[in-house]
Amino acid sequence: MTVVTIVEDCVASAESAFAYVNDYRNLPTILHGLESFTPVGAKDEGLGAVFDGRMKLGPVALTSRVEVTRWTENALIEVTSIKGFEIASTFVFHPKGAALCTIDAIVEYRVPGGLAGKALGRTIEPFVKLAVKHTTDNLVAQIAAFHLTREP
Repeated sequence: MTVVTIVEDCVASAESAFAYVNDYRNLPTILHGLESFTPVGAKDEGLGAVFDGRMKLGPVALTSRVEVTRWTENALIEVTSIKGFEIASTFVFHPKGAALCTIDAIVEYRVPGGLAGKALGRTIEPFVKLAVKHTTDNLVAQIAAFHLTREP
């Protein structure tokens, strides 16, 4: 299992950051390489919500069906794959004031075993590093802009 962790301060409240990330429609603009993220069924947030996602990392397209496995309003969102590419993503929102929070974004993924899995791992590794850099930049910039629209 490969683990990628992003810890960033963001000029927004934890509530604003949570609200932005919790809206699945925002994820393709935050997560670099995410081409689609659509709900499966009527539930589109909270514990038990299920989504189909497609991510492009360089020449490789990966698909997963994920389920929200932990969800605490304004504090935590965790999704875990239940089908397809094995991935788990967790976002933790730490309040630091009315307009400041720290966001922990932890992504864990596993490539299949054998030669094909090793080749896939080597192929996507540089693209994962690039995606993490762009995702970090997108995450803090977009949440900060969203927070400004929510202020009275």
